[in-house]
Amino acid sequence: MASKKKKAKKPVKAEKKAIKKAQKKPLKPKKNAVKAVKKVLVPQFSAENLFRAKIKVIGIGGGGGSIVSEIGRSLEKATFVVADTDIRALKKRAGVKYFWFGENLTRGLGTGANPELARQAAEESKEKISGFFRDQDIIIFIASLGGGVGSGATKIFAEAARNFGGITLGIFTLPFKFEGKNKARIALKALKDLRSSLNVSITIPNERIFRIIDGQTPITQAFSIVNKSLIESLESLIDIIYSPGLINIDFADLRAILKGRGNLAFLNTIESSGKNRAEDIAERIRFNPLYQNGNFSAENILFNISGGQNLSMFEVEKISRDISELNPKAKIIFGISKDAKLKNKIKTTLLMTGPSSNAEAIKDIEIKPVEIKKAVPVVAEKAVVAEKTEKVEKKKEKKTEKKKKQKLKKPERKKEDAKELIAPLPVFKLPVSPEAAASARKMSIIIEENTAKKGIRRSALEVKKAQDLEEQKKIKQEEEWEIPAFLRRVKFKS
Repeated sequence: MASKKKKAKKPVKAEKKAIKKAQKKPLKPKKNAVKAVKKVLVPQFSAENLFRAKIKVIGIGGGGGSIVSEIGRSLEKATFVVADTDIRALKKRAGVKYFWFGENLTRGLGTGANPELARQAAEESKEKISGFFRDQDIIIFIASLGGGVGSGATKIFAEAARNFGGITLGIFTLPFKFEGKNKARIALKALKDLRSSLNVSITIPNERIFRIIDGQTPITQAFSIVNKSLIESLESLIDIIYSPGLINIDFADLRAILKGRGNLAFLNTIESSGKNRAEDIAERIRFNPLYQNGNFSAENILFNISGGQNLSMFEVEKISRDISELNPKAKIIFGISKDAKLKNKIKTTLLMTGPSSNAEAIKDIEIKPVEIKKAVPVVAEKAVVAEKTEKVEKKKEKKTEKKKKQKLKKPERKKEDAKELIAPLPVFKLPVSPEAAASARKMSIIIEENTAKKGIRRSALEVKKAQDLEEQKKIKQEEEWEIPAFLRRVKFKS
């Protein structure tokens, strides 16, 4: 029995020792188990894992391809693609990818300004086209409408992008007036069809180039100026999304502004320096001389103000207030960011979207030529309107001055001449008695007083009545005195 008791005590002591050890040094779980718990409870957010919007810019056709080729050399943070049926137009350039389609129909040539042939070529390569838009967040189409590929194939590209749920923005140029009515008709029809497939679109008539150049500007430089304007606006828009600010704008904000279907858009970027830099931006940011959207009404407004260390709150308030006055009822999203590169400059980017105020806005677009008289570039459309109003006012002033001079040249009628018109007609003098003469004088005074009171010239009837009264008076006088026969009953000629 004693041996059994001893055996029973041993496990109790061992348990106590194990408990004491556990209290002093708790058991450590395995390293792999700890790592697994950390991954679940504390997710690792590296810069690579954070969301970055994928942006693709596609130039379709010869015109769109040349614009994208220039933009692609200057911009980063986006993928640039040139798509065309003409293989000769697909020249390799840094930063730009190329997509050749419709080889079975066109055999590596263009479409000969035939939109229908371009549409068929795009339909033939629809599966390859769809591969462009997988995992893309923003797709920007750039095309020159009026030709074959830009007018016919862009619609197929836009529909393929729509199926993947990305935001679609179209930037389209319209032909010059000298290119003919047929080309303008093709461009406007294509634009009308494209807008229904896109979230928003921007239209740039080529005729508007004359508003920002002078008579000595070479043609290559003229088109480059338009491209630079697009580069600045697109670069600023991309930087807004990628770069954090004091008040941040992210991709979700941009999606909220661009959502919808068939809307029009306005995109502009302005930089300014000096004492009145805020006032200058507030005036110029709302006007872009290149854009056509005359029937545009802004319902969504997004803008970002960027500056150096000396950017003041008063400057931010001035720019923001003027932009918000475009439509106080609009949905407004704004951001503020600091950029050491700007130093003493302020940079503002404005994006507005909304429906057309006219259901058939496309047919109202007219391409009007602009005469080049002097080498004075127009910075803003507001300045053009101001110049026109000044000319009209000067013409009015000249007309008023001419009228005043004509009035001064005309001889003014004196008061004495007016009295002569009102005075009674003269009466023939007859040899009458003093009493008859006195009564005649009284009658003439009464007539003069009556006419003076009226203040008007006597009519022919009144003159005739006065003459009859005088004649009757003379006849009565003749009856009273003997008057020679040749002097009696003298009649007045009317």
